Amino acid sequence: MPYKLLEVLVMEGIAIVMFVFAYQIGVKGRMELIAGYNARSAQRVRDEAGLKRLITRTCLLTGIGSALMPLLTWLVAGSANGLAHATGAYGGFIVGIIGMVMLQARDYTD
Repeated sequence: MPYKLLEVLVMEGIAIVMFVFAYQIGVKGRMELIAGYNARSAQRVRDEAGLKRLITRTCLLTGIGSALMPLLTWLVAGSANGLAHATGAYGGFIVGIIGMVMLQARDYTD
């Protein structure tokens, strides 16, 4: 299997999973899909709707970034340096999303 096809399958698979999570949490209200959210931790949540929006937004951003990553690597595939920059940019994007969630989750929990 060519490596580019493998990359497309993995990244698009991640994107689909993230979009499904966004739908299940945001539209269906399945808060139990949020990591660490259970009956004991639910009492610590001050704004359940805000937390649901935050996690839905996070899943959507991760899905969009993952869906666009194969396109970005295809555009810069001519050089190893460009490919390293694209991979680093995706990693930075994910780290930024994690930082956003960690900072904003404090607004919704005690």
